Amino acid sequence: MKTSFLPLIVTLGFSGSVLADGKELVDPPVFASSNKVLDLLMIAKPVTVGTLPGVITGWAYEICKRQYANKDGVSCQTSKTNTNPYGGVRLQLNAGDTLKVHLVNKLPQIPESKHKDDPTEGFLSQNPTNIHTHGMLVSPRYPSSKNPTYGDNVFVLTFNSNNGMPEMSSTAHSHGDMKMDAIDYQITLPRHHPSGLYWFHPHAHGISLNQLSAGLSGIITVGKVTDYVPTLPSNVNERYLILKDGQVNADGSLHDQEDPDFCDDLTPSVTTGACNHVSGGKWYFTINGQLNPTINVKSSGGELWRITNASGSVTYDLQLNKKTNGNATNMMMQLVSVDGVSATPTLGISQSNLNQIGGTKFESIECPSVKSNDAQAICVNKLRMMPGTRAEVWVVNRDVNGKIISGNGDQATFQTAGYSTGESGDTWPAVDLAQVTFLNTKKGKNPPVLNVDDRKHDTTGLNFNAIAQDLAVENAAVSPDSSCKPLPNGWKRRIFFGIPTNADFGLGFELVDEKGQPVVGSFQDVAAFPDAKKSICLPLSIGNTPINEHWELINLATEDHNFHIHQTKFRVLSTSELQGNPSVSGILQDSVPLPTGDNGCDGSVNAWRKNVCKTSPVDVEIPFAIAGDFVYHCHILEHEDGGMMATIHIAGSSKSVAFTPKN
Repeated sequence: MKTSFLPLIVTLGFSGSVLADGKELVDPPVFASSNKVLDLLMIAKPVTVGTLPGVITGWAYEICKRQYANKDGVSCQTSKTNTNPYGGVRLQLNAGDTLKVHLVNKLPQIPESKHKDDPTEGFLSQNPTNIHTHGMLVSPRYPSSKNPTYGDNVFVLTFNSNNGMPEMSSTAHSHGDMKMDAIDYQITLPRHHPSGLYWFHPHAHGISLNQLSAGLSGIITVGKVTDYVPTLPSNVNERYLILKDGQVNADGSLHDQEDPDFCDDLTPSVTTGACNHVSGGKWYFTINGQLNPTINVKSSGGELWRITNASGSVTYDLQLNKKTNGNATNMMMQLVSVDGVSATPTLGISQSNLNQIGGTKFESIECPSVKSNDAQAICVNKLRMMPGTRAEVWVVNRDVNGKIISGNGDQATFQTAGYSTGESGDTWPAVDLAQVTFLNTKKGKNPPVLNVDDRKHDTTGLNFNAIAQDLAVENAAVSPDSSCKPLPNGWKRRIFFGIPTNADFGLGFELVDEKGQPVVGSFQDVAAFPDAKKSICLPLSIGNTPINEHWELINLATEDHNFHIHQTKFRVLSTSELQGNPSVSGILQDSVPLPTGDNGCDGSVNAWRKNVCKTSPVDVEIPFAIAGDFVYHCHILEHEDGGMMATIHIAGSSKSVAFTPKN
């Protein structure tokens, strides 16, 4: 939503040698688990160096393995830490591993933030922080007498004591625990956790946008690509692309409270790496912290690009634009994975159903030399990536028909075409992100598409029963709650994304019975950070086995939203399936775009009830297999920080049946 802009003055920072425009793209540094454990010291702090032009400072994670911490325990040995904190790092884990993090808060106070003046939110100026492992199927557990660490729990904040002692209301953005200076996390991955691409970032409600825009994020990979592309040719290289952006004033200060209109005077309409503010500032769009790098595709089999949108609010409309004989075309790419899970739709699915269950994140096109009923291949020439989305695509030199061609020196531009999120939403600029050169492509040496065959993931989704068994101890620690009731057969939850009367963003709820009628007494109008006690509570099934729910997501505003839920995945239901036809499942996600409503939408449920507001609901089926407290929200962080977030409590089942662990 377009709002008045409040600048937050910090500076965007980098560490290590300067990476000038046009240099070869460098993969983020890797910290890998050993003997089933990755034990890290992670310091959130200001860092000052200059990957971007000028000397500017920001917030980023200094990271090293715990064994390489200095004697003070809150800093890393220089030779053992990451050398480009703003660009981000990659944590390499495997199913069954344990991630341990000692998080230290050395962040400065925030001199200005949009929400610090909201009721009960003054503590936000002290810049508390935490971490969330986005998209991962792990427990959000609280500490216990036997284990004082936290799981993937966003209801805890760590403050820097140098910024003063916090005074935080019990109602402040539903936060619970407070820690001073440092906190310990211990996050165990289920043995049946899917292999794929995930990421980590702070989830301090009210200043998530500020902290993410300043550089606090990195990526996580679980397992190997060959876990879901078992016949991946040895000549296909893997490459990691972390998309980050930062707005810098002419004096070198950074706009953390990201302004979509920062470059409203765009000349030309597509810029390279950055666009200009009328005052002389710059809006930089980087990959791995590098500005307009070169990507040399040297492998004869092309590359598998593993892409993360780590922006706080920007939507990227990604394409690979190639000029042939003076004509520009969008190159075909094969989509291999979405949001950390391989994309394997049902055999014989139509293009329209495929695009719908993909959540409008892509528009599929016919793959070359592949029959239309081949379930293992999705080809695209555009990716719509809202904040938090991940996608993996196979990029190889192709002609306008998608056929792989030989050549040495063919060039393309990796770019975002620009995107508008609606009449009352934001317009994100068109930017050239990298220059791509294809080298050594050999005709006849590559299959037309890669064979996606995930042994942990079939057409009905992940094995959530196995994941629940893997987390049996964590689930058993969450007590039954007689007030948490499963939905009767045929019922669904309806979630409204709208505009409350006293805030910019909010959520509302109601239950809908098997006849499609709202359940009397279940309605809660749209509100910012709605009361957790009136939000969503349900138990796991008997024996703490998974329970499935149907949610209908309704956007009441004239701007896009981006539904995201923690601790699980979901699948989008097609119109065909909603009409009673067989399932066309197979693409699991943790976020989905909610398209804008028409001009009759004013953000209220009342306009929708009167049929004045016409919008397109998105129906999802969500399996819940992990007990505890977590959240769902819009992953446009301006919207999340402004109130479009609510809690969910998954209680233990009321009847207990012992599990027999399975491999």
